[in-house]
Amino acid sequence: MSNLAEISVFIDRYKDFSKRLERQKIIHYISKFDGLFSGFDSLKNVISILDEKEAFSYNIFNILNIHTAEVKTHTPFLRNLLEPNGTHGQKDLFLITFIQNFIPIDKRELFILSNINDYNVEEEKPTQCGRIDIFIESINSKKKFGIIIENKLLAGDQHLQLNRYYDFVKARKFIDQQIMMFYLTIDGHDPSEYSIDKKTMSELKNRKILYNLSYKTDIKNWLKNIIKDIKSNKVKFLIEQYLEMIEHF
Repeated sequence: MSNLAEISVFIDRYKDFSKRLERQKIIHYISKFDGLFSGFDSLKNVISILDEKEAFSYNIFNILNIHTAEVKTHTPFLRNLLEPNGTHGQKDLFLITFIQNFIPIDKRELFILSNINDYNVEEEKPTQCGRIDIFIESINSKKKFGIIIENKLLAGDQHLQLNRYYDFVKARKFIDQQIMMFYLTIDGHDPSEYSIDKKTMSELKNRKILYNLSYKTDIKNWLKNIIKDIKSNKVKFLIEQYLEMIEHF
């Protein structure tokens, strides 16, 4: 046999060997992936059984597509929680813990009233300078104060609205010690200069009047920490749903 013929035979045998080797590799990997997919199918069955009991993805806020609806969801939901006579039935649990968490310690005592009926909590408070999202006021003549919560998720700032809201409470004869303003956003960022001029914002922050709050940290931690104190399972369930929604902002 010539060298050329030997080389040709060798090449044919090598090709045949390579094909057999590739087939063996394919069979080997298929058997491995079969096991993987089989395990995945088993896992899917377990998850399906658990989901039937736990409904992992079931969230009323997401189902109704109102998870970022500032006016229809977050403002009325928070106002109801902060209302001591709210339908949650937990009296002043939410309001007092809100005060304890977010009002500085040297001002805090003034904002805690012994009679829950002395709190007046309003949503979309109408004023001559615009509507305040949530306004909490004492009707106790001996312990006067006003708390403003400006709730901003997707809506843009209005022109100098925080300046105007501060002027509103000052016109009610409140001194700085009796005023708290919270600018509530998803991540806790500062209000824009369109909402409040830079000088006034700096002054109000230095005088412990204006604070930034975030849903993702402040509101989440506040509600998480008091779930154990909620006596109604129905309210507890809704708070858990609300927290789940905040986690996915």
